[in-house]
Amino acid sequence: MMTFFLVLVLIGVAWFVVGSVRRTRQSALPEQAPDGRPGVRSAAPSHMREPRDIAPLFPDFYHGVLFAVGKEPSPQNLLALIEYIGQMLTLNAVVWFQQTGETQAHERFMERFGGGGGDEQKLEMIPDDMIDFLWSWRPSTHQALRDWIPELEQMLTGPDSMLWNFGDELPFGIWHMED
Repeated sequence: MMTFFLVLVLIGVAWFVVGSVRRTRQSALPEQAPDGRPGVRSAAPSHMREPRDIAPLFPDFYHGVLFAVGKEPSPQNLLALIEYIGQMLTLNAVVWFQQTGETQAHERFMERFGGGGGDEQKLEMIPDDMIDFLWSWRPSTHQALRDWIPELEQMLTGPDSMLWNFGDELPFGIWHMED
């Protein structure tokens, strides 16, 4: 049991270090949210926000995907899956930003989530935070996100999923292995 927590802490520290190094290379200063929290930026004015009606991915969605592909919900598997889903969400977001010509939203998204998210973000919540960003950015993403989550689950658990290609432990960098 102690090894489980030690591995989780080590993975979290590694993710934190990588994200911190990437952020220090950026010259822009972090903005503040209306409530004064540093580094948290809104994608849309608060008067335009509609509550998200998509269930959070953490923890049930991740556990369901891992169960469906015969993997234990270990810290390694959870974080590798979260990283993979984060990459998939980023790709979709970039396509949406390009289709709408929203370069500022694209920059805010990449500043906030590039390098694994901000220091204040819990690693397991980054894909949910990405969904929240996209949800509040533009109402036209609402239905696209609603449709995408079941498609994502099918992609991740279907017979052609990359997740079947690994033994008991999912590696980091699955996204890059698809080349």
